[in-house]
Amino acid sequence: MNKKYLLVDMDAFFVSCEVAAKPELKGKPVGVVTGAQRNGVVASVSYEARKYGVKAGMTTFKARDLCPKIILIPADAIKYAYISDSIMDYLKEKFEKVEVFSVDEAFIDVTGVKNPLRTAKEIKDHIKKNFHTPLTIGIGPSRVIAKMACEISKPDGLLEIKEDEILEKLGGLEVDEIPGIGERSGEALRSIGIRTIADLWKVDEDLLLRIFGIRGKWFKDLAMGKDAGFFTLLENGPPLKSIGHSETFSRDIIDEEEIKNYTLYLCEKVGRRLRKHNLMGYGISVYIRYYDFTGNGISRKFEKPIFTTAEIYKRAISLLEQIREVKPARLIGVSVFAVVPMKMQLSIFYDDQKQARLEMALDKINDIYGDFTVRRARLAGMQNIHHVIPPRGIPR
Repeated sequence: MNKKYLLVDMDAFFVSCEVAAKPELKGKPVGVVTGAQRNGVVASVSYEARKYGVKAGMTTFKARDLCPKIILIPADAIKYAYISDSIMDYLKEKFEKVEVFSVDEAFIDVTGVKNPLRTAKEIKDHIKKNFHTPLTIGIGPSRVIAKMACEISKPDGLLEIKEDEILEKLGGLEVDEIPGIGERSGEALRSIGIRTIADLWKVDEDLLLRIFGIRGKWFKDLAMGKDAGFFTLLENGPPLKSIGHSETFSRDIIDEEEIKNYTLYLCEKVGRRLRKHNLMGYGISVYIRYYDFTGNGISRKFEKPIFTTAEIYKRAISLLEQIREVKPARLIGVSVFAVVPMKMQLSIFYDDQKQARLEMALDKINDIYGDFTVRRARLAGMQNIHHVIPPRGIPR
């Protein structure tokens, strides 16, 4: 049976959350700001503000220059987490195979669903009625096609692209409009005459491999509608169990040490959940999204299963270094997949056992006194570590 995926993608999510809490903002140019309002960065922009050229990643000074009437609101991460969690819980209750891709996106495997368009409309109606947040849904034979169907039909859109329609509907798009191909990779492809998705269809794969290595194959696979990199978490038959976390930063960051700190923080959260459920995994996926909303992802499977934070971090950083571009980042995600029940006897090295026992002892302390009560030295200075999960509900 041919696969089919549906992507739920919230429109201007942070702004939509603010409009849901303050309906008087509806129809006005609004921006959600990280950092100080006078010297901050716009993280999310209403479509009314986009008409003036305001974009995410822009300084508040520039945003006000382009749109003097824009309403700038400080980001409220807890509010957005409330609404995101509630929406994701609804999707998980309704569907068996849901993959949360980021705070405002989730893929659903709808293979076998008789009428995915009708199902998509039901999802849209429910979310709009109960959360008052607009969304776009894309449907395709792969996650990457569902993602592109969303992108070309925003805002408040609904579009299905079938396998035999990919070239017709997407062939004219620029290569860096493909999710997973960043601006720098797009420039490199254009430098050898590959400008559009249609061009990637035509180019010889061996040429791409010679120039770009394995990334060249990913580029062509993505263009042809085949999931690659971060989009491969559910491939090869039944969905692979995975445990992951992502973090949208309060401001865009480019400092290498700060990025490593955030990555360790995410690896700690993933490791804690693995150990809590007595699980370990054979694969790691890492995703990074930049200030301009482009992003790169990578996945790897290993012979030896992992579950300690130290090992997850070591492998995650190695993968991140392979894909990271030199520009400000706004989100990082880390997942451990191909999860199986933990078997301590699989570790034959004393140091591995010692590290595992140490981390499990720390887990017990943090279970009693709260997450990150005891933390690694690298995380000591981080101010935005979440110690508790607030109760459900939308603050107004």
